[in-house]
Parts: sequence; structure tokens; C-alpha cells
Amino acid sequence: MIKLASTSLLLLVSLSVFAQTDNMSVGQIKSEETIKVSKKKKRYQYFSGSAPVTMADGSVKPIADVKIGEHVKTCRGGKTTATQVKQIDVFNQPYSALTAFYLRPAETVAESQQIVPALLIEATPDHRVQTSHGKKRMKKLSKKDVLYHYEPATGLVSLWKIGAVKENARRVTKAYHLETVDGTYLVDNVMVANN
Repeated sequence: MIKLASTSLLLLVSLSVFAQTDNMSVGQIKSEETIKVSKKKKRYQYFSGSAPVTMADGSVKPIADVKIGEHVKTCRGGKTTATQVKQIDVFNQPYSALTAFYLRPAETVAESQQIVPALLIEATPDHRVQTSHGKKRMKKLSKKDVLYHYEPATGLVSLWKIGAVKENARRVTKAYHLETVDGTYLVDNVMVANN
């Protein structure tokens, strides 16, 4: 009788473990499906590997060379500050072409001063940049928008206007996206958002 009871108990424990394992497999499948769906709906944000990121010390590095844990420059309250890179996303054969936008100083340059060339920034249409009216996706930018630009020579932050936006400017084979603690960083000394 004791042998039968212990065998029955062992059988019940085995069935319970088997049922939990089976339920776990179903749960894992559901979570994998959820991940696939969310990936399809995700708006990808990235720059070409040569996009110049301003580091905390003022030096410039291609985004492809920036490492997790390094400090990069950003702007807050009209002044520059540093923030740490907490994640780097790398995209092989990214599906979206880059959108290009050209910037020029918001304030007119006096004739006696040197003419400042326009800046070119390229990123995916869904990448956000920090405008004077909040974060905005690149595909939503217009000539009315003003962005923040760090001036390395003076250490000041100035305002630059959108001069033109060109969709499907070019395709790249590898692209990069940084996430920082502060939520922003500088690409070609222009403040961009990572979310």
C-alpha cells in the first residue's frame, strides 16, 4: 500500500511538472509572436555610420565608432552638457532610405561676416529631432521648424532653420542609433532625440 501511494504521488508530481513545462512552452510562443508583431510596427530610427557625433570632450567621432558607456555632448536649457550612451542599435541592410534636411542659421548673417554654409543631416524619416517646439519626426519637418545647433568655437547653442527636406535621399548598408541617459545627443552638432 505504501509502495502504491508513493508511486501515485510520484506520478502526480511528474504530471504536474509536465503540465507546467507545457504551459511554459505555450507562454514562450505567445511572447515570441508578440515580439514579432511589435518589430513589424516599430518605427526604426538610425543614421549612417559616418554621422558625426560630438563627444563630451568636444571631439567628433563617427557614430559607428561610439561605444556604450562613453559620454557624448547634448544641450539642456540653452547650454551644453554631457550624457552617457546606454545602448547602441546596429541595423544591417536597413529597409528605409535616409531623409536629408539642410539647415541654415535662423538669424541673418551680416554682409561683413563670413557666409556660413548650410548643414546637411541625414536620418530615417521616423528619427526625431529636437525643435524649438518639441520633438518632431524628420518626415514632419518643414521650413517653419527651428533646431538647436551647438557652436564648438563659442560653446554656445544657436538656432538653425530648416532650409529644405529631401525624402529618399540615399540608402546605406549599415546604420546606427544611440540611446542616451538624457534622451538626446548631437549629430553634426545638431541636437537629435533618441526616442
